[in-house]
Amino acid sequence: MLLTDLTHLLFAQVVAPNVVAEKLEFSFWDILFHGGAFAKIVMGTVIALGVFSVYLFFERFFFINRMISKTDSNFMHNIEDYIRDGKVDAALDYCKSQNSPEGRVLEKGISRLGRPVSDIVSAMESQAQVEIANMEKNLNLLAVVPSIAPMLGLLGTVIGMIIAFFNLSHAEGSFSPKTLSEGIYTALGQTAVGLAVAIPANFFYNILLTRIDKFVLKLQNNSGEFLDTINKPL
Repeated sequence: MLLTDLTHLLFAQVVAPNVVAEKLEFSFWDILFHGGAFAKIVMGTVIALGVFSVYLFFERFFFINRMISKTDSNFMHNIEDYIRDGKVDAALDYCKSQNSPEGRVLEKGISRLGRPVSDIVSAMESQAQVEIANMEKNLNLLAVVPSIAPMLGLLGTVIGMIIAFFNLSHAEGSFSPKTLSEGIYTALGQTAVGLAVAIPANFFYNILLTRIDKFVLKLQNNSGEFLDTINKPL
């Protein structure tokens, strides 16, 4: 009899924790959509913003890479050779054949050879602004996501806390920590998702800005080399 009781006791100690562990399984997805209709609307909006930011990032990233990779690696050397040989038309055709931002910027400058340098610089700067604007298209929408997502998450948290305390104040019987804690961790899940969307979106935005800044620096270097070439004595 004693051996049987010890066996049951050991079995209960081994099996019971496993059963409890299964019941207490943490599901972040359930927490996100556990706050009622309002929480579901807020979370759906935040997740949609996250998907939207990922789409914008990859669309802009591949577009910028495609634009930058179009230019021939010997582009400036060839332009310098054409200019020194007096082959202005050939230089223009070469720029058009590149079909790249650098080619279009220098094409504006070459087409104004013979005019004052200020006109040449102004034409290239205007075209450069157009090319940069094309690369920055929709970046303002991506920049909005890191601002809106945390605010929506915070809104969901505040509403969730209000609902939790409202339910607690109208609960019958004694105080229940479970009711309060359930409402609090559900509400905090809203803020966590908002931050989880905002942080990568901000990272994506800065990656794209860095690539565009490198492109702008490259345009400035090419423009400077072109101006040095046309101002060199033959």
